[in-house]
Amino acid sequence: MKRTPHTAAVLTLGAVLIAGTAACSTESAAKPDKIGVVEKLPADPNEAKSKENAQEFRSWVEAHGTAQEKEAVGRVQRVIGEWNEKTGNVYLSTDIEGGKTQVEDPQAAATAIVKAFGDWKDSDQGYASVYDVFGNAMITNYKF
Repeated sequence: MKRTPHTAAVLTLGAVLIAGTAACSTESAAKPDKIGVVEKLPADPNEAKSKENAQEFRSWVEAHGTAQEKEAVGRVQRVIGEWNEKTGNVYLSTDIEGGKTQVEDPQAAATAIVKAFGDWKDSDQGYASVYDVFGNAMITNYKF
């Protein structure tokens, strides 16, 4: 991920929103680093629910998404976090394995995933982060 001054400002804003968002409790919210980036996938407090969320997301994208979004979102295994019509933070766990995966461009796939999530959950504001199969961040604090 390239960090530009704009990206740093967005990440800092994301840290403030993560810390002050009512939609996530302190028990379930991931802990950001010094610049507001959650580098590792947070613990999943309800794996059954996060898998159900992922299935709903994949189904919606299958009906409404672009070909690129359909392919990318098919890699989403769990959708962790809380969001509503006003705000939220979501962590998208995928089976993308970096260089060992069938995904030609993992970064483009991660970008397609967060854009599709933004279309699926039409919130006023919120942040989505995408993680690879090892729980490492691919995209963090993408504003949707």
